[in-house]
Amino acid sequence: MTLYLARYLLPISAPPIEDGALLLNQDRIAAVGRRAELLPGFVGEVVDFGDAALLPPLVNAHTHLELSHFSLWAAAADKSHAPASFVDWLLYLIDIKRGLTEDELAASLQDGLRQCLRFGTGAVGDILSTASLSPHYAASPLYGRIYFELLGVDQAVWQGALLRAEAELGKDDFARLQPGLAPHAPYSLSSEALAVIFATARRQNWPLTTHLAESPQESELVERGAGELLERLYPAVGWKDYRPAAANCSPTAYLDRFGGLQPDNLLVHGVQVNEADCRLLADRAVTVALCPRSNERLGVGCAPVADYRAAGVKLALGTDSLASNDSLSLWDELAAARRCYGAQLSPTELLAMATRNGAEALGLKGEMGTLQAGYGAHFQLLPLRDPPRLAELEEFLCSCGCDTVPSALYLNGRERLQAIGGQKHGELDAAERR
Repeated sequence: MTLYLARYLLPISAPPIEDGALLLNQDRIAAVGRRAELLPGFVGEVVDFGDAALLPPLVNAHTHLELSHFSLWAAAADKSHAPASFVDWLLYLIDIKRGLTEDELAASLQDGLRQCLRFGTGAVGDILSTASLSPHYAASPLYGRIYFELLGVDQAVWQGALLRAEAELGKDDFARLQPGLAPHAPYSLSSEALAVIFATARRQNWPLTTHLAESPQESELVERGAGELLERLYPAVGWKDYRPAAANCSPTAYLDRFGGLQPDNLLVHGVQVNEADCRLLADRAVTVALCPRSNERLGVGCAPVADYRAAGVKLALGTDSLASNDSLSLWDELAAARRCYGAQLSPTELLAMATRNGAEALGLKGEMGTLQAGYGAHFQLLPLRDPPRLAELEEFLCSCGCDTVPSALYLNGRERLQAIGGQKHGELDAAERR
């Protein structure tokens, strides 16, 4: 039994506590409360962190960690220019990624895993487009899910990708990161592919994640069967002979036609949605992971969080990839969310998005996301040089961004930041798997 003390403790499931105390029994939380309640009469190790905030690890619900070295690749290819539009960015991403080796992608993925830990992230929802890289996750102490990406309009292509993903999902070597499927988006899969993938996932009880309603160009393609994606992206990737029929509905309603609005399908972006879409998403009990910095960078708009909130849609938070973002810090993403959504969402709600909501969307309810008795022994520690008042603490944490760097990250009862300090590519010692 070990008792951890700190100036502030944020359970997330309850209001912040001043002079907080967290009691661990090996790898589980035994009790959460105030120092005055848990310290008297306690016999065991006591660790007093002093002026610090103790709270759950953050949950990055949407990442593409294999792209963590994107800026280096772009610079090496002398292609560091900023794309002018969403479709320009897609073509830019495809162009750079086509020239990469598997070793380069592996090093990038490993570094992304390390960066997540360094920024106080304890769980990720990571999309992997190169299935052969999956063994590189095994040494990581991170929790969450690895989603194997599926895309294509040619039947042979997407069926082959589905078969490869099914083979990966049958393995038992993912440590704490459980596998799932990532049918990419309504604009990058045929209607037949969407129907088959969603039906297969339901039958096999596989979790999913899907990019949805990210850009006006996606809405134009789905609703009218026309636009820049059809005219520019499709020819560039060999789909010039494929012309999807106009669905005459929003991307959200379109995905629902094929069974894509399942509770275990974590939807991503959700920028181009209307009030009816939000009500439909709430009825289907899906979670939407918002990525405000990526949306700003690509100029696709701002998610209508007031409509989401009014409908009761559960929201999580993700960084997306370093192809469309400046860092993998969810603290930076929180600061952006506070700036973009602060008029509609309180700091309390934003912190829940970055912890509890993301954890639940990744199947970690009861394990991570809040500090409660019975949950796993997972927490991070933020030093406070000039501690705010208790009433200002949540606002402070949502506004600091890049100034927020944890001094410690405990996963499964073990401190993890020291373990990655000397590693070049974020590879953890084999003992860290335990």
